[in-house]
Amino acid sequence: MLYRTELSTLYHQKRERFFSVCDKLGSAVGVIGGSAALASLSNPALLAWIALVITVVSAAALVFGFSDRARRHADLAKDFRQLEATIVGWGERDFNEQDISSWDANTRMLESAEPPALGALVVLCQNELARAQGHDGHVSHLNWLQRMFAHIFDFNVATSKPA
Repeated sequence: MLYRTELSTLYHQKRERFFSVCDKLGSAVGVIGGSAALASLSNPALLAWIALVITVVSAAALVFGFSDRARRHADLAKDFRQLEATIVGWGERDFNEQDISSWDANTRMLESAEPPALGALVVLCQNELARAQGHDGHVSHLNWLQRMFAHIFDFNVATSKPA
């Protein structure tokens, strides 16, 4: 149970950071592009390109809702951290079957509110936890493409072998 909550917390923290960065980059492009547009009023071709970039980035931010997604994953990470704190609070041996059932039910309720998980990102989180716990033999290999686009595409990683 503790591992599941740690993994889910880490996963949602990574998703929150990713969407937060996307949102901030979109805002930065808008501000920089607006400034550049003002500076390049004498060059209509450059002004058209700047307007296109601002439009595309603003549309992506609107369609994908980066800030809303960041907030959603932040809330899920917080909920999993709270459950993790509850589990840890019972100690290593001071729990019974009813406690485990309760934690399992709470975990499943939280998981039911999760968007579909991205396979390569889950493996990256599993690898990070394995290394942190000193279990380097449990680290699975992901190629550079899977690591680079783990937040964007859902890669089939069922065939990933330990590194």
